Amino acid sequence: MSLLEDISTTTNTFFNHEFTTAETTIVPTTDYSKLTFGNNGLTAELTFLFVDIRKSSELHETYGEIVAAKIYQSFHDLNVRIINRRSGQVRSFDGDRIMGVFSGDRKNNNAVEAALNIRYAVSEVLNKKLPKDKPINIGIGIDTGRVLITKVGRGRDDNNSDLVWVGKACNYASHMCNESENKIYISTAVFGRLEQKNRVSEGVDVWKKSLWF
Repeated sequence: MSLLEDISTTTNTFFNHEFTTAETTIVPTTDYSKLTFGNNGLTAELTFLFVDIRKSSELHETYGEIVAAKIYQSFHDLNVRIINRRSGQVRSFDGDRIMGVFSGDRKNNNAVEAALNIRYAVSEVLNKKLPKDKPINIGIGIDTGRVLITKVGRGRDDNNSDLVWVGKACNYASHMCNESENKIYISTAVFGRLEQKNRVSEGVDVWKKSLWF
């Protein structure tokens, strides 16, 4: 069978067979037993947090390769530690970008608290290791909603498989992250589910409506 015939056969299999879904309340991993290669997926209400470094392509020019590598190491480490501490799960690394996923009744508050912690850690820990006139800037976006999760790639090959998160919440959180410049952008859906302590600080509203999506 030629490569084109092989691809056609597989594509026909996907499009000609029924797609089945099941509800979940967890954040699955690529080896989750209920997600297999084929026409099946999971649906869930989840909150997505995206964070990345602005102008990351210039890091090696600004700091040199070694320091740029240390920035990436520190940035990813602090994000993973904070997201995990706030009951989230990291499900994607893409160069300078990290995706955290949150489930449960406090998923929106946990995501916002993680974002606040991340911004503080970058400002007060990571940037303290860099020249004062050359700090890194980050963007953060958060949205919540219903998503379909499915497994893609090749079977029996851990290096060529991943999860795809299909839904508005994931896309919008990513978009807000792209638009943010040292700010945290949240959707109206996230804002509407925040506890009072995450809306107001010392009697002052934390969020400006212009930041809502």
